[in-house]
Amino acid sequence: MIKNIILDVGMVLIDFCWKELLEKLGITGEAFEAVADATVRTPEWNEYDRSALTDEELLAGFQAKAPDYAQQIQLFWNHMSGMIRQYAYAKPWISAMKEAGYQVYILSNYARRTYELTKSDGLDFLPLTDGAVFSFETGHIKPEKEIYHLIMEKYGLVPEECIFIDDNAPNLAYPAELGWSTIQFRTLEQVQQELRANGVKIAEMA
Repeated sequence: MIKNIILDVGMVLIDFCWKELLEKLGITGEAFEAVADATVRTPEWNEYDRSALTDEELLAGFQAKAPDYAQQIQLFWNHMSGMIRQYAYAKPWISAMKEAGYQVYILSNYARRTYELTKSDGLDFLPLTDGAVFSFETGHIKPEKEIYHLIMEKYGLVPEECIFIDDNAPNLAYPAELGWSTIQFRTLEQVQQELRANGVKIAEMA
């Protein structure tokens, strides 16, 4: 029986609007591609979420990938909070899960710096949940196996009582091996249907 609903954050509860932010900052055309290829579209972005490096090291690493666009990368860096936009359904959905009697947890790749910038607005649903594990706290990022064990250990979760919702299929593979039920998020309606198929009954959202 499912008792615990574990949610990813990005593209599940919040939109990752980096493209809109770059355009809003006037970074378009060739500069847009260069900045994106030096930041959000690199493997190093995972290290940003891991937060093992200092902010200065991370920024320097991004700028080193496109030195001709160091100024634009700095501008993007200074306004990163603007790329996080909470979906309108996020808080009502979590509240509906809680009202239905489920424990709700967060398991997310999320950088320390972005957390500090957005915890009071984009992440203001956190007080509604029963707990959270972020990559920056652990030094591990999904789909690394350690982070899934950490959330189970922290909150005493039983695998067969957990269902995990994430938009990235690779992040769902190991939890399924552990015995978690999993759903790949595509749309809210699709996830609600799959939750019902897994016996999860959630009250109507206000």
